[in-house]
Amino acid sequence: MSTKNDYSDAEWKAISTAPVAAGLLITASDASGLAQEVVVVGHAISTSTLGDAPEIVKVLTHHIKAGGGTPDMPDLPGGGHAPTKAALISVVRAAVGALQRKSPAEAESYKAWLASVTAKVSCASMEGRRNGNGRPQLNPDEDEALRQLTDVLAVSLGTTPLVARRS
Repeated sequence: MSTKNDYSDAEWKAISTAPVAAGLLITASDASGLAQEVVVVGHAISTSTLGDAPEIVKVLTHHIKAGGGTPDMPDLPGGGHAPTKAALISVVRAAVGALQRKSPAEAESYKAWLASVTAKVSCASMEGRRNGNGRPQLNPDEDEALRQLTDVLAVSLGTTPLVARRS
């Protein structure tokens, strides 16, 4: 399995910031619950080594803990929501691409893990919001952000926790 040393600095930066980028893409779509959702992102990452976590996630989590427990943040441009969202998607795309090139055996489990982090943030975002049937609901901007992430991750909604938010 791969480690930080298997990647260039830019590739590792993408891999290590992709979970934060994925979570921030959702939170940037609705700032009303930003503080709660950022806490959820941090918790989702820090508990990732529980259970069946992919080896790259264990390496990443160890890196975060060794650095004081704070995950690396992606570089974000100024200029509003559109450039920020594009930069966040780009980070996730670069991380997935690096893994697919250098450690294809880990790529699918890493993508599923990113989807699970995103699902946890989405669930936190939906708290207190209900649709006409009383079900939790994302706002349209959050829903679009989640759709963009699932496209980049190329994960099936039927095989990840993301399916719960579409119910």
